[in-house]
Parts: sequence; C-alpha cells; structure tokens
Amino acid sequence: MPYDDIDVPMRSMSDLERALKDTIAEFDAATRNSEALESAIGSPLGRTGLRSQAQRFEEAWNDKRQTLRDHLEELLERVSGTRQAWQDLDRELATAADVGDGRDA
Repeated sequence: MPYDDIDVPMRSMSDLERALKDTIAEFDAATRNSEALESAIGSPLGRTGLRSQAQRFEEAWNDKRQTLRDHLEELLERVSGTRQAWQDLDRELATAADVGDGRDA
C-alpha cells in the first residue's frame, strides 16, 4: 500500500515536551510553595490548626506528587525519544532521496 506523505506533528511534540518540562518544574517547586503557605498561615489568634492541616495534607500529598512526577519524567523521555527518532528518520529519508535522485547530499 503506497503512502504519499506521513504527517508527524513535530511542533505538537515539541509543545508537549515543553509543557511536560514546565509541569515537572512545578512539581519540583511544590514543596517550597507548601512551606511558604504554611509559613504564611502562621498561627492566627494563637491557633495552629489550619497550619497543621496544611502540613498534614502536604505530607500525604508528597509521596503521590513524587510518583506523578516520575511518571511525567518517563512520558517526557518517551515523547522526546519519539520526536528525535522521527527527526532522524526524516533526515535519513531525505538524504536517501537526494542520493537516489542523483543529487549527492
């Protein structure tokens, strides 16, 4: 079955790579943000209940966040690898087409 063209959305893959990198950076910054939140909450009227709840939430969420971050990192590696493989194939096919046409690359 002949194919005229294969349209691989390289720009979309690059955009996805960038978005994944940004998301991973946000996950990395989350601990600092949480500590800042706890500090900002402080002890209004001498009560620490809200700060304690925020701290408990952060501790419970921390493991889950790391798991999600790890999955995002794996996805980033796959997307980057796929994009690179398509770019390499495209270059190889273009070179082969040039040589096949008698135009040495």
